[in-house]
Amino acid sequence: MLLLLMTFAQRGTPTNPELWPGRKDSSSQRRPNSRVNYASRSSAVNTEKRPIFLRSMILFVLSLSVTILIITQGTMVLAGVAGGRTQATVAGTNSFVYSRQWGGYGGPLAPNGVAVDSAGNIFIADAKNYAVYKLARDGSLVTTWGSQGTGPGRFNTPQGIARDPQGNVYVSDSVNNNIQKFDSSGNFITSWGSTGSGNGQFKTPLGVSVNATGFVYVVDQGNQRVQIFRNNGTYVGSFGGLGTSQGKFLSPYGIAVDSSGFVYVSDSATKSNNITKFTKTGSLVLTWGGLNFGGSLAAPAMMAVDNASNIYVTDNLRNDVERFDTTTGNLILMWGSPGGLPGQFNNPVGVAVDSLQNLYVGDSNNFRVQKFSASTGSYISSLTYPRFGLFSSPYDGAVDSSGRVYVVDELNNRIQVFSTSGTFLLAWGATGNAAGQLDGPFGVAVDHSGSVYVSDYSNNRIEKFLPNGTFTRAWGSFGLGNGQFNGPYGVATDSSNNVYVTDYSGNRVQKFDSLGNFIMTWGSLGTANGQFSNPTGIVVDASGNVYVSDSSNNRIEKFNSSGGFLISWGSSGPGNGQFNVPGHLALDSAGNVYVADTFNNRVQEFASNGTFLTSFGMMGSANGQLVNPNGLAVDSSGNVYVVDTGTSSGTSNNRIEVFSPVATGSFPASCAESHIHPM
Repeated sequence: MLLLLMTFAQRGTPTNPELWPGRKDSSSQRRPNSRVNYASRSSAVNTEKRPIFLRSMILFVLSLSVTILIITQGTMVLAGVAGGRTQATVAGTNSFVYSRQWGGYGGPLAPNGVAVDSAGNIFIADAKNYAVYKLARDGSLVTTWGSQGTGPGRFNTPQGIARDPQGNVYVSDSVNNNIQKFDSSGNFITSWGSTGSGNGQFKTPLGVSVNATGFVYVVDQGNQRVQIFRNNGTYVGSFGGLGTSQGKFLSPYGIAVDSSGFVYVSDSATKSNNITKFTKTGSLVLTWGGLNFGGSLAAPAMMAVDNASNIYVTDNLRNDVERFDTTTGNLILMWGSPGGLPGQFNNPVGVAVDSLQNLYVGDSNNFRVQKFSASTGSYISSLTYPRFGLFSSPYDGAVDSSGRVYVVDELNNRIQVFSTSGTFLLAWGATGNAAGQLDGPFGVAVDHSGSVYVSDYSNNRIEKFLPNGTFTRAWGSFGLGNGQFNGPYGVATDSSNNVYVTDYSGNRVQKFDSLGNFIMTWGSLGTANGQFSNPTGIVVDASGNVYVSDSSNNRIEKFNSSGGFLISWGSSGPGNGQFNVPGHLALDSAGNVYVADTFNNRVQEFASNGTFLTSFGMMGSANGQLVNPNGLAVDSSGNVYVVDTGTSSGTSNNRIEVFSPVATGSFPASCAESHIHPM
């Protein structure tokens, strides 16, 4: 410190606050390759004219400072650079350095086309993933095909998707201006089309549909027409054309063909915004729906028809779905509103209905496909693309005694298991409420026998599995009684394999034995000692003490195994020991407590008595940076696995980052490489 003060006196206080000792970087994301060398910031000092005494004093202070530095090294690190990326670390008695990561966002980016088959499989054309995804009825991934580019099996903004009676799949590519045909497993069959206005050419093909006899109808938006082909791509004819009169188009978008062969075309232009019904050869039958003509549609996009004379239309301006009678055009039902909650939309495009009257809507800018009851419009679930090793909103983690890392993949409604190096091992779970299925899982824990417990939030239950994912039992239901839940969030086990659960909206902790038998409960809504406001994370130490994240009160509470209050710490804020919605917790072998400080985008470490030890992380997507971390786990070597969730409705982060402890008396090689030294 004396050395720093003397250096500051020589060169003046730096104008960049980022250089002040002890100041935490407050920017959302520092430059990825910024390198700081504190020793080289001052200009050379000419000591030739200074008195010998002063030079001797400087040498003495330098020697003393180096000695102090050696003793305290690793206890006051301001920042480290790992893997070429900036990672903030705050003064404390411990230090961590970024080590590795795995995962990434694996969900929808622009699910603009949706189709279903008779078995309930869902086919999704994703415009920005440049691929087609085939999901089973339960949402599990069957297969995927496609990549960005040109040529067979490659896409450059696929939009529409349809199936023929033989199960073949047709995809419109709005930039490559062609139609590609595949079998139901994704094997390429043929393609046709090129850029232009001639027969069989396209300018932005969008909607595509196939009738019962195999004729393929394609909306050629830029040419304001619908083109008809045989299923081998042979051109048959077209209808429409530019205009505002009935039967003409300004900006045609979606198309659907019913079982009787009638063809329905949506026009999304402001001056049209309607649905037009044609015969199979393009003769005008009926027009309805536009706001300008007393209807309800503002920007109709894709459409789907069922076998009961209903047509379903997505409106990507009003952010709703509308159901009409195909005979009269009368509005029957509409649902949805702008937003990101279940049942809300942000630019809905693709739509399909299955034989069980389930309706699937590609909610494009919310990065999901939503499933509804076609009869009532009631929300059922959301679908993503559960690809192995990738995530869609990972929420918590746990490490077992064999070194396997369990990750809650929340929006994919599954558990994924990895080695500590990030190698994918297995996964289980699917969307639903049957045994072994999940709906919004938030927490995971592993007991001493290796059993895995998952908090199934929206199903208001705890599910128990073997390490290989075999379902063994479940308990709980919605309610406030003993053994019931109102949003089970965190789950933890003790040395006797008892199970502790935070009841998020019930504002309590419940304790069970390993078979799910209720033992006791404690807590109530409030701010007093032992009370909670939305408890989230929970862990139990070797002595049976229970630590709970009291998220809305921004504190950690510590209890004995009987629920007796012991201590608490924390308050709202960004400072050391303060929180902005603390999430899940973890313990290391020394009994130190790690807290996912979610909206401060960092992890904080405390002694078991609440003494602040250190923190690491800062907002961003570079190595060592975090966006809304929710989950934590610590292995036997002290490595911290951070579940870097990312934004609630976005594609950032969605990964596991591993931070390794730095031994006292040393500092990371990455710091040396970047000339950042502990002070």
